Amino acid sequence: MKTAAMSVEQLTGYLKELRSASGDYQTKGLMLDSSGLNFTPEDIKRPCESVPVKLAHYWVDLKKTHAASFVSGARYEYSYTLIGIASHAVGPQDGRVPDTAPPGPSVCRGTLSVSYLGEDLPLTALPYDLKLVDTTAPGPVTVRGDGVLSAIYVSPPHPDSC
Repeated sequence: MKTAAMSVEQLTGYLKELRSASGDYQTKGLMLDSSGLNFTPEDIKRPCESVPVKLAHYWVDLKKTHAASFVSGARYEYSYTLIGIASHAVGPQDGRVPDTAPPGPSVCRGTLSVSYLGEDLPLTALPYDLKLVDTTAPGPVTVRGDGVLSAIYVSPPHPDSC
């Protein structure tokens, strides 16, 4: 598929609909996971040329604002700090895109990674309803904005101690 003349909106739709060659139900041809960007699309819809995809990494600093009680869980405030943004050529060959893995979390500091096309994302597009879990396995999150392809959040270890 020729992608060079596509608008950001068209290219975003195309990449979001691109299915994986694995054949697994509802798997995407372009995935963002703990190893970074992975490109494995079906042959019939593969792009003819590489596609530039931006990847932004953010620190997510947590601050407990309300301790847990019998009635409700603890409440936290989040603040985001941009670690960096880089553009990566994805495709047309399969494989992992080098140097795209999210940074690891630390005490009271998680990470958010967002793959997108077009204009850089404002901080207001980032989620403020993250689920804090006692694992550092990445989980998908929703980031609002035109051109957003996918996003993953890695919670800090033991968020209750923040």
